[in-house]
Amino acid sequence: MIPTGAVKAAADRAANYRAVEAIEAAEKIFAEEMGATLDLTPAAKAVLIETITAAIQAAVAEERQQLKWVL
Repeated sequence: MIPTGAVKAAADRAANYRAVEAIEAAEKIFAEEMGATLDLTPAAKAVLIETITAAIQAAVAEERQQLKWVL
C-alpha cells in the first residue's frame, strides 16, 4: 500500500511540472506576440524570451524564499 503522503507528494510534483510547462509555453507565446507587434528580429525575440524567463525565475525564487520562512 502506498502511503497517502507519497501520493500527495507525487501529485504535487506533477502539478508543479505542468505549471512549469504552462509558464514556459506562455513565455514563448508572449515573446512571439510582442516580437510580431514590435517587429523584432529573431535575435531580439530570443533576447526577449531570455529576459522574460529570467524575470519569472527570479520571481519564483523570491517566492520560494518567502515560503521557507512561512513553513
